[in-house]
Amino acid sequence: MLTVNNTEHPWREGMTVKTLLEEKGYVYHRIIVKINDKVIEDADYAGTALHDGDNVKAIHIFAGG
Repeated sequence: MLTVNNTEHPWREGMTVKTLLEEKGYVYHRIIVKINDKVIEDADYAGTALHDGDNVKAIHIFAGG
């Protein structure tokens, strides 16, 4: 089980940051992702594996006026 933005989300073998964002429907242009308080660069999303028990924060960055 993962914790994603303080909510439980099922974990499975081979899951990456990219697949998690797709599953959650996070499609905003700019998202900051932290795993266990470590910032993950967006270029690394596809290659960063998630592990059972990870705490993930996905923060959408947007501007308004």
